[in-house]
Amino acid sequence: MSEPTEEKPFTVEAARAVVLASGELEALEGPHFRSGRDGGWDSVFLADETHPHPDFARVIITRRGQAPREVAISWADYAEVIEGDDASRAAAEREWIATRGRKPMAIFGSEAERHGYRVTFADVLAPLLGRGTRPAPEGGAPAGRDFASEIAAADSLVTLDEIERDGRAARIFTPDPIGTGMHRALRAKRVELTAAAAGDAWATPAVRVETTLTPAPASSRSARRAPQDHLPPAGNRAARRKKSRGGRR
Repeated sequence: MSEPTEEKPFTVEAARAVVLASGELEALEGPHFRSGRDGGWDSVFLADETHPHPDFARVIITRRGQAPREVAISWADYAEVIEGDDASRAAAEREWIATRGRKPMAIFGSEAERHGYRVTFADVLAPLLGRGTRPAPEGGAPAGRDFASEIAAADSLVTLDEIERDGRAARIFTPDPIGTGMHRALRAKRVELTAAAAGDAWATPAVRVETTLTPAPASSRSARRAPQDHLPPAGNRAARRKKSRGGRR
């Protein structure tokens, strides 16, 4: 049995993780910004009295085996508050637009990148978007579960193991670009968490060991022969000669 799902919002970080894991992204240029209809594209934006924010943003995405594709968005399309019965949602949109006005490059640029992924990698991001219909999972897993976002947000190997178990029960790792992309995202996340866990294991505080050296007792020291420089040279030579001859003169 299939159940319809609504398209859900997603962050640019979640989309980027899924797209990179798919191995289909060949190049990404931008974001670039433009003010006014006759202005040129630039990688930075400087606000002034005439243009407090960029009017357009774009990215140029190249998917493997395809020609580069330019995807542009306008500030006006993202600056309208949709008023409705949900007052809290309208208030959140107004707050987001205000934040966007304070950080036009960071936020508007992220929106352009996210829109570019959405246009160019619609099939890869289908589970993230919740588009179309999917089989209801067995074993009590909730329908329409966003496994891609959960994989990207997993913060431990235990959590990732639980996500993988539920994902296999829901049969999300299908032999197609969508399922393959999800599986690659899972493997990439496992490598990341394993490396982080290994780093924590080695990050132990250094222990300083102080050693006190005790001088050896006088009895164990090797005795030195007393120098005979105080004796007359002749006496020294005579004594050595006598010793070498066995006491004979």
